[in-house]
Amino acid sequence: MPPTEQLLDAFRDHLELERNLAVRTVAAYLADVRQFAAFCAAHEVCREGDEVNLLRAGKLELRAFLASLSGGRKTTIQRKLAALRSFYHLCCERHWLAANPAELVRSPKIDKHLAGSLSVEDAARLVEAPHHADPLRTLRDRALLELYYSTGCRLRELAGATVGDWEREVGTMRIMGKGRKQRLVSVGSKAAAALDEYVAATLTERQAKYGPVEKSPLFLGAKSRPLSARTIENIVRLAQLAAGLGQHVTPHTLRHTFATHLLESGANLREVQEMLGHESLSTTQRYTHVTADHILAEYDKAHPRGRRAKGRKTGRET
Repeated sequence: MPPTEQLLDAFRDHLELERNLAVRTVAAYLADVRQFAAFCAAHEVCREGDEVNLLRAGKLELRAFLASLSGGRKTTIQRKLAALRSFYHLCCERHWLAANPAELVRSPKIDKHLAGSLSVEDAARLVEAPHHADPLRTLRDRALLELYYSTGCRLRELAGATVGDWEREVGTMRIMGKGRKQRLVSVGSKAAAALDEYVAATLTERQAKYGPVEKSPLFLGAKSRPLSARTIENIVRLAQLAAGLGQHVTPHTLRHTFATHLLESGANLREVQEMLGHESLSTTQRYTHVTADHILAEYDKAHPRGRRAKGRKTGRET
């Protein structure tokens, strides 16, 4: 029977080599399983001699562990349970266990919440808002915001993009998504024009630092280094303030705005799923209630029998 460290080594190899998960995800999952092992040691359960044997854990120990985390964020608890399910699933695949005890434990119920999306007018105000004393910074921030709104990519996907990922001739960009899965997204004409102008203005800087321009980060920060995720968040926040938007805007707001505006314009749900890089269609379907609200609002404004029409005369009923 493999000891804990051998089990964890096997789990790490499985996550990295077989599931091809991101480095941060692998580290988080391993830390979650180690935390459960520490919980078992502290409460003197699942022991075999002087050591904790994770293969002896059942649903009661797992439930007790999750209960000890009840003061924390539900999304974090949900991730820890997902890590344990993956760990014990591997143990079953390797025939170290007959059944997965984590499958008997329910995930905490999480309220579905979407970051509010911007109207088309507010989105336009946001992307046009940056005005800095440094013209290169203005070009960069506008190009970044245009690309965000044009592609709906994730924060870290944008931070990791290079000039070589942008296929200018065909109007697409290669995005490295979760699990190192690549997808192609369309780049709108305004975003393409903004990128053109920004990359051309920074050509000398890119060549000096990286040689071939294609290898350079798409967006440059201090000393020509790639922009950090935190810096991108600050760019969005400053643009929100400059645009005078009362609504709190984050990079995720722009992703939601991208998806919402596509669906409101009649885009196919599965096409939007592909563009967002969602593995499950049900994740993309969370946006449909937003568009349903939009449709109802438009109905109310336009239809003589809309709910807002009840208080005004609409003519004789027929």
